Amino acid sequence: MPLHTSAHSKKTAEDTNRRKRSSLKRVLRWGLALLAVPLIGVTVLLLAPSPVEPAKWSAPTPPSFDQEGPWKQNNKLSSAQLVTDAPRFPEFITFDKEGVLYTGDSGGKIYKVAFDAKGNPQKAQVFADTKGTPNGLKFDANGNLIVTDIKRGLLSINPSGSIVVLADQVGGQPIYLANELDIAQDGSIYFSDTSNYGSVTFKEIAENKPHGRLLKYDPMTKQTTVLLEGLYFANGIALSADEDFVLVAESYHYQLTRYWLKGPKKGTSDIFADNLAGFPDNITRDEQGHFWVGIFTTRIAFVDQMHSNPWLASIMAKVPQALLSGASAPAKHGLAAEFSPQGELIGSWHDPEGTLYGVTTAASHNGYLYIGTAPGGSQGVHRLPLTK
Repeated sequence: MPLHTSAHSKKTAEDTNRRKRSSLKRVLRWGLALLAVPLIGVTVLLLAPSPVEPAKWSAPTPPSFDQEGPWKQNNKLSSAQLVTDAPRFPEFITFDKEGVLYTGDSGGKIYKVAFDAKGNPQKAQVFADTKGTPNGLKFDANGNLIVTDIKRGLLSINPSGSIVVLADQVGGQPIYLANELDIAQDGSIYFSDTSNYGSVTFKEIAENKPHGRLLKYDPMTKQTTVLLEGLYFANGIALSADEDFVLVAESYHYQLTRYWLKGPKKGTSDIFADNLAGFPDNITRDEQGHFWVGIFTTRIAFVDQMHSNPWLASIMAKVPQALLSGASAPAKHGLAAEFSPQGELIGSWHDPEGTLYGVTTAASHNGYLYIGTAPGGSQGVHRLPLTK
């Protein structure tokens, strides 16, 4: 082989090796740079001040769905049938004197659904549009639909659909997040102001401090007063059959709180039911005086662990809400619970298959249990016969 050919081949091999080494260095530099991005992000997350100072709380061990008892898993909700899919997320469900169903949707519209002589639902019609987010709905004695709207406060809608704001402030402060309501025989309206955060945010769960209130609106004086403060995400509201107390769901502490309106305990509060198997949402009362509670999601083990570790909670509070949407989504396990007037858990209704989940409302009416949901859960109004 000629010498100059051998030298040329050697030079070519060296050039090839040099290019390979150069390419390898570039890959390593880019790899280190890419690795540095999450490391810097984690460092910033750890060193940045937390927006909250979490309170430590040891959550009770959640009830088991496997053991015998009122929480034992079943499939009672799995056979629920669709009533209407016009409202995608029917947060609350109520009925007028003629038995027409009314429910709001997260987009602002309130729908009504009539039933024929055989009890079959007819096509949903738009009754009104609050231009907000209507949650709680209840008819007063005059036939007006009283609404708690997350964005607008306490509203009254007459039969023709005209809307009047009854209250959007209390004691010079805004009503931050009007959520649910019930109406007494004297016309007094009891409703929840869920949180002064003004929205549902994981940061509040991480903080684990009470920001909710129970409010009362007097239709005679048109004044709103605060009955109870320091509630952990005040949610569903329901009066007892005798109207001697009103219940308010504290979603973030898995409990129902009772505020006494009459008797020796008037003006005080106590725990009506605690250690629920999930986050209680709305409360309705049936003809027997029993309370039905929608459970938006079953317990989240990480959240309970976070409550017992404020350092972890302070870190989680720094994470952008958009990145936590999946973490705060409801478990695909439908759940509702029935309580006696004394606070005893009578039974629970499940859909472990997850066809119906994100339950906000369970309302007993005319032999059926009607189910409502909220964004993140299944869609449309459903119902099933009240047979056990």
